Amino acid sequence: MSYVHDEMTARRQLVEVSRLCYNRGYISGTEGNFSIRLSKTVILTTPRGVCKGRINESELVLTDLDGQPVDSTASLPSTELKMHLAAYRSRVDINAVVHCHPTVAVGFTVAGKSLSTPILPEVVCTMGNIPVAPYATPSTDEVVESIEALLKTHDALMLDHHGALCLGKDIWDAFYKLETVEHQAQTLLVAHLLGGPQPLSQGQVKSLLAIRSVYGLTNELDVDYLTGAASSDGVSKE
Repeated sequence: MSYVHDEMTARRQLVEVSRLCYNRGYISGTEGNFSIRLSKTVILTTPRGVCKGRINESELVLTDLDGQPVDSTASLPSTELKMHLAAYRSRVDINAVVHCHPTVAVGFTVAGKSLSTPILPEVVCTMGNIPVAPYATPSTDEVVESIEALLKTHDALMLDHHGALCLGKDIWDAFYKLETVEHQAQTLLVAHLLGGPQPLSQGQVKSLLAIRSVYGLTNELDVDYLTGAASSDGVSKE
């Protein structure tokens, strides 16, 4: 397992990604939380109640794997750090977590619409489906319970009426997955406005999954959404 051993580099990266997410409208106000696993026992994360568009490196918080600040005089970490810790416990290959509220993707959960329709080859190949965890009260253990079963086979998932949770080998990997989730949502929205999406066929989806190793992608994926692909006659099986 490889960690970001240089804490100062990790602080710079965390601030850069936090500001990017704010500037791109993935979060507003003091929303969102971000973290990097520095070692087996230490997490670097964003504090609670701070606008991520204005955050600086000195405000970031070091915690243990129970979410307790390493420095008792430091700011408190986000109340949603529980989600991040659950991801780290579940996946040894994950070293960074991003949680934001991208408008279109969240809108799909509010409307009760699936984001898992296989329409974009890149999403099929790198992510598989993008599930929606059942609604849970933010910042509570309910959220952890709602996502635990999904974490092992998903690098990106939606929290119903809430936001997106993206996991990565590093903070940039997690950020790129967040971008991909919102891109999938925007593309699906346009397709719905134009008469409805035409999914990739089951054969096309299977072919994409078969070439994952070419891109160095070996993590397990939940690919149950094959049933949502179109049959050979182009008719969706959803």
